[in-house]
Amino acid sequence: MGAAPVRRPASFAARLGIGIAKLLAGLAVALLVFAIGTFFQVRGALPPYSGRFDVQGLKAPVEILRDKNAVPHIIAGSIEDAVFGLGFVHAQDRFWQMEFMRRLGQGRLSEILPPALVGPGIVETDRTMRGLGLYRAAQDSVGALSPSARAILDAYAAGVNAWLADDDRQYGLELTLVRLLTGGRYKPDNWQPADSIVWQKLMALTLDGNWRAELLRLMELRKIGEDGVKFLMGPPGDSRDATLSLVNQALQGIDLDRLYRGTDNFATRKREASNEWVLSGAHTVSGKPLLANDPHLGFGFPGLWYLARLVGPGFDIRGVSAPGGPGIVLGHNASIGWGFTTTNLDSQDLFVERIDPTDPKRYLTPDGARPFGGRDETINVLWGQPVQMHIRSTRHGVVINDFMSGADELAGQGHVLALQATALDGADTSIEGFLRIGLAQNWDDFLDATRKIITPMQNIVYADTSGNIGLVAPGRVPIRRKGDGSMPSPGWTGEYDWASFVPFDELPRTYNPASGIIVNANARLVPDDYRHFISRDWAEPYRQRRANQLLREVERHPVYGMIAIQADNLSPDAAEILPVLLKVPPRNARAAKVHDLMGHWNRFMLADRPEPLIYTAWLFELQRELLANKVGDDLYADMAAPNVPLMLRILRNRPQWCDDATTTVVESCEDIISRSLEAALNGIARRQGDAIETWQWGRAHDAAHKHPLFDGVPLLRDFASVRYPADGGAQTLNRATPAFRGPRPFEAVHGATYRGIYDFNDLDNSRFAIPLGESGNMFSRWSHNFLAGWRSFSYVYIAGTPAELERSAVGTIRLRPVNR
Repeated sequence: MGAAPVRRPASFAARLGIGIAKLLAGLAVALLVFAIGTFFQVRGALPPYSGRFDVQGLKAPVEILRDKNAVPHIIAGSIEDAVFGLGFVHAQDRFWQMEFMRRLGQGRLSEILPPALVGPGIVETDRTMRGLGLYRAAQDSVGALSPSARAILDAYAAGVNAWLADDDRQYGLELTLVRLLTGGRYKPDNWQPADSIVWQKLMALTLDGNWRAELLRLMELRKIGEDGVKFLMGPPGDSRDATLSLVNQALQGIDLDRLYRGTDNFATRKREASNEWVLSGAHTVSGKPLLANDPHLGFGFPGLWYLARLVGPGFDIRGVSAPGGPGIVLGHNASIGWGFTTTNLDSQDLFVERIDPTDPKRYLTPDGARPFGGRDETINVLWGQPVQMHIRSTRHGVVINDFMSGADELAGQGHVLALQATALDGADTSIEGFLRIGLAQNWDDFLDATRKIITPMQNIVYADTSGNIGLVAPGRVPIRRKGDGSMPSPGWTGEYDWASFVPFDELPRTYNPASGIIVNANARLVPDDYRHFISRDWAEPYRQRRANQLLREVERHPVYGMIAIQADNLSPDAAEILPVLLKVPPRNARAAKVHDLMGHWNRFMLADRPEPLIYTAWLFELQRELLANKVGDDLYADMAAPNVPLMLRILRNRPQWCDDATTTVVESCEDIISRSLEAALNGIARRQGDAIETWQWGRAHDAAHKHPLFDGVPLLRDFASVRYPADGGAQTLNRATPAFRGPRPFEAVHGATYRGIYDFNDLDNSRFAIPLGESGNMFSRWSHNFLAGWRSFSYVYIAGTPAELERSAVGTIRLRPVNR
């Protein structure tokens, strides 16, 4: 906070909002008229929650009861008809979100959002997605599904299309704007099964992968050398240290920074963090298991998840779905329940391919030269000229150099980079596995379902009404001939190729462990002697330790004990680093006052207190002091999130890094710790004044659920986005991770997006929560109705018979097959 924020290209969403804001600047009156007129149009076009619809694609009638929170209870005669109803309500409430998601996966956003308005970054996003071929892989994967799974996807698509069938249908402000921008030509395409699969592949691309981290390490290599990169990567595993010099030499001349920045978008950024635990009946008041799960992803409006219940002969599935997806992703049925955290599997590798020096259309392999594969892509650009691309591929995968305009400039000295990733598999049956979990009746059914999962690898906890608990981490885990995938490797030798995949029966698994407690919060899943390599990018262990501590402090837990743990705001990392920082004597009266305050802090990250703000700002400035002058401000922008284990390793094992090489003075670690505190305090004082006792974490740390289009637009921002002061931090169980970049570096942008607690003594007593609401229409009363409860850790129930639901329902829809 003491120095100017590091520069970093604005995100797609930021560029989008800024572009629209600039367009409307100076047109306040016109914008006001537009906003008022749109309000009445969109308000009048809110989807009906009651009525009868004659539709094609159903086997039998379906009834959809919206409970008092507008959560749909879909009652059908078959799972296919229930999923048809889910597609129908998803399209009613969230179609614009679904449309933007599938166009992101297809690389077709530029067709409806002109770069002249939102900035050229949208074309770069489309180029990257077309280059990856994610949607092509989704289309190919449809053919890999069993007939029963295909029938479910077809039914879901038919449900979406039943809602879209009315040519006069309004889809909210977002697509009203798109229709305006396209001169009235925009009309949504029919939903296809591949559109649902591409959502799962987008999640796999971000949750499982590290290919852009490999690019980042290459850039670090050029700044701080091999020894520095090894140190930043942490304690060595089966690393590729021997390849660093070779790879660095081969890639000289390639503009890695341009390649890294150009492929940076919402779909390619690595995301991690979630909490889950399950207790056997030996640790609960009821004597039956309790399962808790809260997945952590990026905040936004509307939220990622959508509450729903599917009811029919032999099934009663409750939990959260993802608009665009044909089932309940997280939740329980009448027999079992499940929850996810991401494993951080390294399933994405970059290979340096050597171009045949005698023929640039070929590349070298262990068996001699081979021709590049190739395909042509055309990106249609609204208000602009089409963009032509030629994408090469090798035996490992797509050539990522070709994603960029002027790809020849990225060729370097006869080498290119190819990406191999399980997310790009064209025979991906993962969606079938996730669907079958919801229909499983016991542990064996559950395991059989997870065998279908290829990507993303998740740590899936399990419990059932018979009292069993377990965990399995299914997915396609590469077995490499050599190395661990942390850096790009030579592709022409074959030494580092993927030899095979870990057999399912050797994947991490436990069933009814003697402890009766299973916890994961993205930290290391397997012991050191586990025979297969999964990742070297495990999350920091603090949340996992804290959950284990709290679960073991109480002999038997009630349901509300699970709520208290999900709401926990203690930051365990402070116990490790704060004593080290406070050991350095204060150098002025203000610092002495802060030392006294922080020395008595209980380490709870509460929005109305100054200590969490001081602590976070101090770490933020300390890491900048330790690293920015080594790697440069531009590169440091992607390393700015404080990493306590790394900072402690530097202070203890590499104190020479405390010296700022850009100054003539030789700084000690004590100097840097003191200087970073002063910078932190000065930055806070500029924003919140000099009175330390009045500082508040929540004034800097507001949870920002931003609308991807309208957050930067005056007048619309307050309708479209949601912000509120937030407890928690990057390492609390109640996670609310700051952005650590931009003009508001402590704004919370990542954390829990769903909270579920399942009671296997009485599944009707299970609890569910999402941050905002079911509707994606900002003018709907159901778009923010959960907000107050979310902030106070109040949950809702998804239960009741049809007769009970009728008494308080806000609407009932009856779908009838057209042939009945």
